[in-house]
Amino acid sequence: MNTITGCPFHAAGAVDAASTAAESFKPYYRPELHAALEQQRRHEPVFWSEEIGYWVLTRYEDVYAVLHDGQRFSARNTSLPVTPMHPDALAILKEGGYAPTGAHSSLDGDVHRRIRGVTGQVLNLRDFIKLEPHIRSLVAEAMDRIDGKDDVDLLRDVNYELPARVVFKLLGIPEADIPHVKKWAGMRSVIDFSPSTYEQQIVGAKNMVAYWQYCSAMVHDRLKNPRDDFTSRILAIRNGDDSVMSLGEATNHTFGVAFAGHETTTNQLTNTFRTLLQNPDQWQALCADPSLAANTVEEGMRYAGAVIGWRRTALEDVEFRGVKIPAGARIMLSFASANRDEDVFENPHRFDIRRKNARKQLTFGNGVHFCLGAPLARLEMKIVFEEFAKRFPKMKLAQPDEARHMHTFVFRAPSALPVVLQ
Repeated sequence: MNTITGCPFHAAGAVDAASTAAESFKPYYRPELHAALEQQRRHEPVFWSEEIGYWVLTRYEDVYAVLHDGQRFSARNTSLPVTPMHPDALAILKEGGYAPTGAHSSLDGDVHRRIRGVTGQVLNLRDFIKLEPHIRSLVAEAMDRIDGKDDVDLLRDVNYELPARVVFKLLGIPEADIPHVKKWAGMRSVIDFSPSTYEQQIVGAKNMVAYWQYCSAMVHDRLKNPRDDFTSRILAIRNGDDSVMSLGEATNHTFGVAFAGHETTTNQLTNTFRTLLQNPDQWQALCADPSLAANTVEEGMRYAGAVIGWRRTALEDVEFRGVKIPAGARIMLSFASANRDEDVFENPHRFDIRRKNARKQLTFGNGVHFCLGAPLARLEMKIVFEEFAKRFPKMKLAQPDEARHMHTFVFRAPSALPVVLQ
């Protein structure tokens, strides 16, 4: 039985060489993260990260097992702010009426099943497919807007807005409101998934209140003036019955969908485009055969996933690979590591859009919390890669490529993607 010191939950025990390596492990995203995770995966696949205060699981088998075990592991901390909220920020949220009931990803048991039973009737492949003509129109519009330019920031000029315009159509948010809602929603990433300063928390709290009030107003408007959109449809399913879904929950999940439905897709599009252009043979393979676009989506999520880690809480004492993790401990599921596990993916550090088992990637999660918006994200990205491969086969990365990323151990979120189109 291995025991490791240095954690408030640890029993006394010897510190071995692998534990010393874990002490220097940096969990926040950086280009060197995958090499560090490979060393941990090989030599100490379960370890304590002092920097973030989490046990980290790096092997695919272990991560997959936790995602499928709602009895021993709770999802309640998936959106827990990395830096505890300052009382001043909490006061802003309270005074603004911000009253979250929990995101899909952080609900457990019967509550999760009840909420997902409602939202899953609206967020499903059948309904997403109806959006395909709209998505293709948006992609064509975006390509027309940049065509003829020499240098383009693909993140700023295409990827930032396009996924938002798709999900906001689903939500019935007017085009004129998109810049405001995108700004408000973006501050949640800073609050929940990155160490935040006092100033960031104050600004973030104000934006989250504005966003919450916008969603609350939408719910009350749809009660009186129902439309064919997400909020109207969940209210129709609710049919005035709080035991199905309360009005607060309706606001909460309108709020959540408007965030989750575009931020991750924006980041994933950018990560995959960068990886394609860093591997010109793969970009040319896609340009020669755009039917590879669907598998390109999967391989991009495996190799350069926008979600690099997800969180759980142990509800009882558990053990992985001889390491005891006590009840109450916080656990980080390293998707970035699991997606490059040598036991599952042959030659995992090679980006290969023809990889046969790329769809085994865990970036969308798995089990009962599997991302409800995954079919829509897959459809959007497939269309984007198909159309860009046809229109811009000579596209390449602008040099030097000095990509910067958000300081977070949850997302791989780049700040720019400069490219040369011709």
